[in-house]
Amino acid sequence: MNFYDKVHELARCLKETQEYKEYIKLKNELKSDTTNYNILKDFKEKQKEHQMMYISGKEIAKEQQDEMQNLYSILIQNEKIRKLLESEMKIDVMLADMQKIMGDAIKEIVEF
Repeated sequence: MNFYDKVHELARCLKETQEYKEYIKLKNELKSDTTNYNILKDFKEKQKEHQMMYISGKEIAKEQQDEMQNLYSILIQNEKIRKLLESEMKIDVMLADMQKIMGDAIKEIVEF
């Protein structure tokens, strides 16, 4: 058994799930609506910046947090964007589950 072959197989399995296919379908539909796609893309870039600040230990001002919450509230009022974000959350849950399973499997390595 080749470890890397199995990892590639796992990636293929992910792409064959209904959740992944639904996400790609919704994302492609949203791409045809360039205005909403760009709005979501900008939001995701800001979200990534906030996550990087949080990870690096930098304090995020209350105003910035409020701005992100307001932007999110506006975004989810758009049905296409809301469905895409919901679909993305389903995949995030799957990936978190996969990470937990892998973490449990290598517990002997990470715990000393």
